[in-house]
Amino acid sequence: MKLTFPHMGNTYISLKAFLDNLGIDYCLPPVNSRASLELGMANSPESMCLPFKKVLGDLIQGLNEGADTVFFGSSRGQCRFSQYGDLLQGILLGMGYKFNYINLNFGSITYGDVREKLGPVLNGAGKARVFSAVSKAVSTMFEVDSLYAHARRVRCREVCKGETDRAMFIFEREAKAAHGFRQTRSAVRRAESALSKIRTDSRLHPVKIGLVGEIFILSDPFTNLETEKKLGSMGAMVFNSMSTSEWMKKHFVRALLPLKPEGRAVKAAQKYMHTDYIGGHGIYTIGNAELMSHGKMDGIIQLCPFTCMPETTAKSVLGEIQYRNGTPIMTLILDGTTAEAGYVTRLEAFVDMLKMERESQQPFKHTPKAAL
Repeated sequence: MKLTFPHMGNTYISLKAFLDNLGIDYCLPPVNSRASLELGMANSPESMCLPFKKVLGDLIQGLNEGADTVFFGSSRGQCRFSQYGDLLQGILLGMGYKFNYINLNFGSITYGDVREKLGPVLNGAGKARVFSAVSKAVSTMFEVDSLYAHARRVRCREVCKGETDRAMFIFEREAKAAHGFRQTRSAVRRAESALSKIRTDSRLHPVKIGLVGEIFILSDPFTNLETEKKLGSMGAMVFNSMSTSEWMKKHFVRALLPLKPEGRAVKAAQKYMHTDYIGGHGIYTIGNAELMSHGKMDGIIQLCPFTCMPETTAKSVLGEIQYRNGTPIMTLILDGTTAEAGYVTRLEAFVDMLKMERESQQPFKHTPKAAL
């Protein structure tokens, strides 16, 4: 059996090492592939959101390159993501593909689920080996996200522009060539070392921008048009509220705990929604925006895919958060046809506004619509 799986940001790095460690054969779809997105757009219902189209395109690429087993993680709840698994399977079967299908519920994933669902491809690996591989995969995901956070801190202060991007390009190339956890972690350490050697200007005090929104868009540089890199090159320090490691904390680590503590973001959102769930990651968008507006952020950007209802619901609350707390909030909606030039212009205008606000030391004033 030869496995394939869709991309979501840098998750392929730890998942690839996990499969290598267990000796599972797989086909890695092209990373950051425009061809994948176009395949997904051509074969998806028009109203489906951008993440679905990108996921479908990745799976088509994997099957075209010889995979015979699809691995996907869906969820439950008030979001179309809960229907992704069935929809993807139906579309691929309708296109004539023959494949085995492994669908994990990532809403409350456990070690037992991983072992049960992946049983057919584990090649007889014992419980101890599988548990060790799962643990190392989770640990590697945190290490990789920590590396990307380090890159965000360096990029906005680097003296020679582009050095951070070059260091991360080398890391991603090495990570794709790495086999197993040992080589992957070695690549992470080399990249950390390279970032620490980049000369930065400590006199700079970059504006701080928090990113909130739907997790796929936030964690996948290709679909969000490299927002973190673009903002960093404009001299902004970026804080991403919904990385893949944060998702892992919420849905995997939390599932192992006997008591399920309420997250800070969910608690913060109660001021506006009086519920702990509105579908997708909408409640986290609201809660993180509220927390960030009190956390010395100069501005907040919501990234969401076109037609995403949970994020549309969250967007309706962000104006109130902006009005109450005085922190500028901008919403950017993305789909497969978003024009990058116009997108960059909006980012540049937002960063320039924040810099001017800081220089003038005047708090941002939002005029309610009712007063206009």
